[in-house]
Amino acid sequence: MRKISNIRRSEAGLTLVELMVVVVIIGILATIAIPNLMEAQDKAKNANVIAAANALTSNIQIAAVDTGGIIPESTYEVEQVGAIKKLLNPFTKQSIELVEGIVDPDQDMPGTLGYEPNVSLAKPFRAGIDKEPELQPMVGGFVVTGLGVVKGEPAIVVALDNG
Repeated sequence: MRKISNIRRSEAGLTLVELMVVVVIIGILATIAIPNLMEAQDKAKNANVIAAANALTSNIQIAAVDTGGIIPESTYEVEQVGAIKKLLNPFTKQSIELVEGIVDPDQDMPGTLGYEPNVSLAKPFRAGIDKEPELQPMVGGFVVTGLGVVKGEPAIVVALDNG
């Protein structure tokens, strides 16, 4: 008789204490995983911003070769030579917006690219550490900056020159 009651008890399911332990464990795992997941999403979108900035830099260099080595003097000229075609903003899925000069996290949307002619980077730009790229004059040079997200806040995530 005693043996039968033990079998019934084990088939009844989880006790309240066991269920609470499972819920607490799931809660702890969620608090660890969610911030890491959000950071991974930011990194993936920023990788697309970097890829778009690299593509724009390459397209400008190709256009300069086609025009006899003349670097575009403005974003209008960059657009005229078709250097921004087929580049998408990973945050909005719209065409990349190209702004004159260095992108501004306070004014521009993430995914925006900036173009500054006749300059080069004075030193390497480090995303999340440096506020904005340090530039130095250089005839025939240019810097492309890309705006992405660092720890949930808009920030310059890439600054490339043609050097």
